[in-house]
Amino acid sequence: MSQYKSSMFSDAVYLFGTTFSSAPSRFDNKEELPDGTKVNQIKLAEQAVLAAFAYLYNKKLIDFVLEERKVLFRKTKVKTAEVKKLQSSAPDTSGLEAVIFTHIQDNSNIIGIINGLFRKVSNPWALVLQIVKKNLLDRGILKQVEKGKVLFITTHKNVVNEDISKEEQQVTELKKTLEELQSKGELYKIILSDIARGIYSLKKSPDEGG
Repeated sequence: MSQYKSSMFSDAVYLFGTTFSSAPSRFDNKEELPDGTKVNQIKLAEQAVLAAFAYLYNKKLIDFVLEERKVLFRKTKVKTAEVKKLQSSAPDTSGLEAVIFTHIQDNSNIIGIINGLFRKVSNPWALVLQIVKKNLLDRGILKQVEKGKVLFITTHKNVVNEDISKEEQQVTELKKTLEELQSKGELYKIILSDIARGIYSLKKSPDEGG
């Protein structure tokens, strides 16, 4: 069991995934929630990362600043969402929030922070959510149970292991924080765009191998 008692915003996104992601279409990546419902995995992962940044912002560990940067071979500057670290440590964070916070340096931008989380993989959205699920398992909020067997291979699924009323309260707090961020107008839109671009940039193409 994890030493951390506080519930993270990203935990709430996964536990109450239908609030933050839509049902998947036939061709969408799918993520199964603890109650067996399947949602759009890409949307859920993006919302989990947004929630993690929102939690750090809510706790006054970071702030967001709109910046314009020069890009090689482009005449116009590109606007990015810069993340300013307000505290040197975040002792009561865990999971995705803790991982992201450790990768924030002075004058970090969101895409750069996400790029530092892990190497390129075939499905970075699944890997993002794996960090969230591991935290919930470590904290005892979720447990793994046998889902089924095919030949000699046993599959497992995550189910809720204890009361999640605290995590449900975090949904309300997260929505309030997102409303505050939305009031920043253009900056908020760039935060969303940079999160989506940052995760996508970690997708390994078939010809990269490895």
